[in-house]
Amino acid sequence: MLPLSLKSTLRCGENPHQKAALYIDKGISLINAGGIANAIQHHGKLIARPYSYYFAGVLDALVIIIFPSPLVQEMPYNNYLDADAAWNCVSEFKSPTCVIVKHTNPCRVASRQDILEAYRLAVKADPISAYGGIVAFNTTVDEDLAKELREYMNPIKDTMWMFYEIVVTPEYTLKKDLRSLKGNQESDDLTPDDIKFSVMSERVPEETELHDAEFAWLCVKHVKSNAIVIAKNNCMLGMGSGQTNRLESLRIAFRKAGESAKRAALASDAFFLFAWEDAVEEACKNGIGVIAQPGGSKRDGDAVDCCNEYGVSLLFTSVRHFRH
Repeated sequence: MLPLSLKSTLRCGENPHQKAALYIDKGISLINAGGIANAIQHHGKLIARPYSYYFAGVLDALVIIIFPSPLVQEMPYNNYLDADAAWNCVSEFKSPTCVIVKHTNPCRVASRQDILEAYRLAVKADPISAYGGIVAFNTTVDEDLAKELREYMNPIKDTMWMFYEIVVTPEYTLKKDLRSLKGNQESDDLTPDDIKFSVMSERVPEETELHDAEFAWLCVKHVKSNAIVIAKNNCMLGMGSGQTNRLESLRIAFRKAGESAKRAALASDAFFLFAWEDAVEEACKNGIGVIAQPGGSKRDGDAVDCCNEYGVSLLFTSVRHFRH
């Protein structure tokens, strides 16, 4: 049996009528391992707004949960799941990156040297999904970014501020009564640096397309299966998740990406069972530039032939990323 100890009784479970509690592994807590569950809580007030901050120093991140109440409350069950998913995803990226999570799925990801630009790009890509979600950064949240988080207007409803349940960041530098915590986290998960992207098609992807494929591959491993991600220029344009067939996930991803999907990269968390008159051919017909998938199907040859027919680059990673 694991040496678990009760840390706190949560505000509610997955639904309000369900009870929930947080247990932590004593062994992990003794060695100061990171993670949302081992958060150290701090409190402060948001300036000029009737909200309260909930601070959770995560050793490898700082979590700020904003509640529309003068009282700071315990996090509910879903907040822990979403915060953990957001931090795990954003930690994959080396460049300054913003990840927005909804129901443990990254609905938008953007990387830019200017973290403000990355945040704005992530929100504009899908403000409907972003509203009320969890936003995570892998770089410092300073005064300018904090102000942007508070005052950025909804791109669809310009009379409404954007709202987030949680903000996750490795460092927080603000004046007044807000605190800053630092930390680091090493992930033992496979990254594109650990994976060989083998070119299976006649067409070799350009350097920018290969970079887009690597970016899409980082994103898709954090999306629930069956997972499809479309990305270009360090931005996730569309994703389909949690469907019972891969073709439906692909169609959802293309619907979200729209015309931006032309010459973009598509990543699939597992191999395609069929190619012709199915997901691979549909992706090719929609103008995708490069497809990255694990390979390993008995019909891999069909996927190769289909991509060659349409002049699309096909990459095999030999690594599957199922996520349930």
